[in-house]
Amino acid sequence: MKKILFISNNATRTGAPYVLLLFLKWLKKENKNIEIHIVFLEGGDLKDDFKEVATVCYNYSDILIKKSFFNRVFSYLLQKTNKRKTRKNRYLKNIANQQYDIIYANTIASVSFATFLKKQCTNNPKLIVHIHELNTAIKAYLPNFKEHIPHIDSFISVSKLVMEHLNTDWKVNPLKNHLVYAFSDKEVFKKEDNSKVFEVGASGLVNPRKGDDLFVQVANYIKTRYPKIKIKFTWVGQVYNGQRISIEADLEKANLTDTVFFVGEQSAPENYYKNFDVFLMTSREDPFPLVCIEVGKMGVPIICFEKATGTAEILFEGGGFIVPYLDVVTMAEKLILYYNDSILRNKDGGLNKINFSEFTSDNMAKKIFNCIENV
Repeated sequence: MKKILFISNNATRTGAPYVLLLFLKWLKKENKNIEIHIVFLEGGDLKDDFKEVATVCYNYSDILIKKSFFNRVFSYLLQKTNKRKTRKNRYLKNIANQQYDIIYANTIASVSFATFLKKQCTNNPKLIVHIHELNTAIKAYLPNFKEHIPHIDSFISVSKLVMEHLNTDWKVNPLKNHLVYAFSDKEVFKKEDNSKVFEVGASGLVNPRKGDDLFVQVANYIKTRYPKIKIKFTWVGQVYNGQRISIEADLEKANLTDTVFFVGEQSAPENYYKNFDVFLMTSREDPFPLVCIEVGKMGVPIICFEKATGTAEILFEGGGFIVPYLDVVTMAEKLILYYNDSILRNKDGGLNKINFSEFTSDNMAKKIFNCIENV
């Protein structure tokens, strides 16, 4: 039996951990003679789900001291006596001593931890890195990424765009770089209600990379240019309090408080997705977001920016529009085209149902396993 250590940056209900969880569930179901061990760099609400599929779970954050006053003092004393460093090294050494055949780092945030562990292992395990990020995120999380590349035996890229960036900008050997699109098993059926207000959706943690400001700009353009149409904009995703104050100020000044709604993080976001008539992908950078798979399977057309996301690779076959990067005017006009043409909207939604239907664990997990087998 082979033993693999899977490293996840966290266990939250976000894209990369969710894809890893689906893969591990498939792996356990298929009984591929693999002993699954997992280490989380941080915790999250999927920890119990991971424990159901793993033989061993480590939580690296367990050895990190929380910053209460007492613990800050205690941390200082440990550092002065070098005991904290010793404790950390002992913890990592214990993991390395498990003699793993493969170390599998899920996301760029796990790479540094993975290469350190590989160096500690006496049996020289193979290292696979599953890249869910594009250049901006790579530079932010791991600016010295090039130093780690020689230690990596195989790369899995979640879209062609990710693969191209790795090969061109980071000089990754194309023979070591394998394309496996991200996937989701969520199945929700879109509501058909002709009486409701036309609704435009977006989703994700509110931050500049996701383009919440561009979402508001599209709404502002349409409200100004087409004041008589009835249209609603809904963003689903976590909003920190400081951001909400700023967003609400913008909406009030632009007279958009009755048009644009940031509903925050939802335990069942699909209850919002099924009301969307069109999905706006306003991200400046998004490798292959699961939300597009999920709304695509519902039959919702998608509009995204060129050069910003792997989702465009699917939309080239129909199902939406790819507009010039940051061109919110063209994005808004394409949205109005869908508003006025239900036949086109249904046609593109139907194409998305077909084109995004392949991105499931049954189809994609076996491709990941093939990468593991090849290594």
